[in-house]
Amino acid sequence: YFLEHRFPLAEETILPSPRGKSEQQEAEVTGANRAYHCHSYSQAYENRQREQHQARRKLCVASVICTFFMIAEITGKYVCGHIAGSLAVLSDAAHILVDLTGFLISLLSLCLTSKPPTKQCTFGWHRAEILGALMSMIIVWMVTGVLIYLACMRLLHPDYDIDATVMLITSACAVLTNILLSLILHQTGPGHSHGAQGREGTSAPLEPALSNASLQAAFVHAIGDLFQSISVLISALIIFFKPQYKIADPICTFVFSIFVLATTITILRDILTILMEGTSKGFAYDAVKARILTVEKVESVHDLHVWALTMNQTALSAHIATDSTDSQKILRDVTQALFEQYSFHSITIQIESGQDQKPDCVFCQEPRD
Repeated sequence: YFLEHRFPLAEETILPSPRGKSEQQEAEVTGANRAYHCHSYSQAYENRQREQHQARRKLCVASVICTFFMIAEITGKYVCGHIAGSLAVLSDAAHILVDLTGFLISLLSLCLTSKPPTKQCTFGWHRAEILGALMSMIIVWMVTGVLIYLACMRLLHPDYDIDATVMLITSACAVLTNILLSLILHQTGPGHSHGAQGREGTSAPLEPALSNASLQAAFVHAIGDLFQSISVLISALIIFFKPQYKIADPICTFVFSIFVLATTITILRDILTILMEGTSKGFAYDAVKARILTVEKVESVHDLHVWALTMNQTALSAHIATDSTDSQKILRDVTQALFEQYSFHSITIQIESGQDQKPDCVFCQEPRD
């Protein structure tokens, strides 16, 4: 009895060894930091892989359909009487060939964007997608310009004959084919989040739209070709019932060529914005800055840059002023806050002391609206 109360049980008195204590502390530190990595919150790689896979699949299917219809159309024209004499049918065939060329350029640019970064191209080959889309739009403008010129020449010199039956059959098939191509190449809209918990206990970021520039350029090609096919069908119906109104052929070609050019304005604006290192859609400068300022102990934000590598890959860099001694915590909080609300490709944050700021610094000034 004396021994039991004088010397308590071993499990109550034995202290952990220094080695066991250090291992326990290391485990606690590891457990605390295991959730953080500079790219832990980013889903840019997964989104990019999913986007490219979807774009390749759609472009391959569209290329096969386009090739099949182009061969069938050319064969039918020669069997039924050598192009039927219609400029509208000729322009339709030209647009199909241009579409196929655009699809192949888009596929080539997607192959280039899959290449890993190099020491010379540190961001990778993502801009090949933008250059491919720009090349496709240039081809559309060139071919449309030639067709407008030919339409004007036919308005000035109306000495030509048209086989309305062949023109009507061909244009009807073209409209159906281009509707199918447009449906295949159409991209899904942006996703959304209701604050569901993502991995690592953080709120899931808004799922970005899989807006691939190559696929968007191909879609514009298909829409332009659809407009042109509709113009052929309208002029074919007019000429079929009223042969004396064959002037409808060049007029429809001229009018709908303008519609084709109009469809390229939006993607051209997006392409030029990206090439000028502009901010992509969904990333408002003031909103991003306000989100950073909501993080605790962040005093100010300057030298903030938000620019697009592609249509859905946006990068950010910023200088953050704070008097907090735990700069790593500020870095983690800001990075997590941005990734929770936006789908950035990469984020680079520089932590500075509030005392080091210079109000007259040119680089720290707020950009103009």
